[in-house]
Amino acid sequence: MEEKNLNIRLNTLYFIFYAALAGYYPFLTIYMTERGLSYTEIGIAYAVTSLISVAAQPIWGYITDKYSNKNSILFVTMLFSALIINAFVCINGFGMVVSVMIILTIFQSPIGSILDAYTYEIIEEHRGIQYGRIRLMGSAGYAIFSLFIGILINATNINSSFYTYFILLLLSIFVIKGITFRGKSHNQKLNLKDLKEVLKNVNFIMFLFSVCIMNIALGANGSYISVLIEKTGGNVSSLGMLWFMVAMSELPAFFFGGKVLKKLGEMKVLIFAISIYILRFFLDSISANYQQVMFIQLLQGISFPLFLMASLQYLNKVVPSKMRTSGITLYAAVGGGLGGFIGNIVGGKLLDRISIFKFYQLLSINVVLALIVILILIGRKPHSKTISN
Repeated sequence: MEEKNLNIRLNTLYFIFYAALAGYYPFLTIYMTERGLSYTEIGIAYAVTSLISVAAQPIWGYITDKYSNKNSILFVTMLFSALIINAFVCINGFGMVVSVMIILTIFQSPIGSILDAYTYEIIEEHRGIQYGRIRLMGSAGYAIFSLFIGILINATNINSSFYTYFILLLLSIFVIKGITFRGKSHNQKLNLKDLKEVLKNVNFIMFLFSVCIMNIALGANGSYISVLIEKTGGNVSSLGMLWFMVAMSELPAFFFGGKVLKKLGEMKVLIFAISIYILRFFLDSISANYQQVMFIQLLQGISFPLFLMASLQYLNKVVPSKMRTSGITLYAAVGGGLGGFIGNIVGGKLLDRISIFKFYQLLSINVVLALIVILILIGRKPHSKTISN
């Protein structure tokens, strides 16, 4: 009965939390252009917040592992994120927009990683719960509310997205307070020596390097896909439909991903997922209209779920359980943070100089480099857990 209750609450939590994110990320570039920011300024804004997340996520991860209280940390970060989002409604200008984005990033950026670490901790003691099938609820929430918010913005204004985020994140807080699970790691306290041991793991560092390169392209794509949509004839409503299609396409891979990983192993799955990203960005670079762009994005339904699940499984092999939150937040910081920083600041400057189509050709080449690093990593020693618990 306890396992069934946890499963229901986790499914609900992922659905609502990722639905809330649909009120922020998909339409943020549109918001900044409405506030008069240039592409270079938008790139700087994304880059600065990515850099902030590089520092914020590992710090939150270390605090969470040290004090072993994921539930309380999730409550605090969600509450402050819900309150801060409302500031976007009443600000103008580059400086104010970036300032609010920075403050929000400090609290919002670690939530997904801590939630994943908490979920994996629950799964260790409740084997009937599967991460992929829980995470697909997140994609469903993101998909449905991306579409809904896109329509809502067209009918009202961009502020509707922030109000939706606020309401949904408050609901997430309500759900998280109903989960009282405490795992084995609750009594395992972390110290800096443990962190240093993980950072000496060459395979772990190489993997993070590959993730960083990969996220240069992913961060740039996430920030500037709206530009590609607009340049090929689409609008805000098209953008909402795009994210709906993309997120819904992820559901089958999340549902069956566990079986695929069990059969093939995480490294083969990583190679396959990265190869799909290469194909996707190349096809974006030769797209002729926004309908083609939207169809091409369905490849996300294969690449993203498999890449995420294989990455998390690899992390669980090379990082001790008591350091799981630190490992996942470090992964997110180096990937979405540092990689996103490079992708956004370079991407913004490039888009002021080259076409969006040439831009996507460069993204495809960038992902090829990430694949090369993974292939080198595979050629090294076995990828079993090399640091004892």
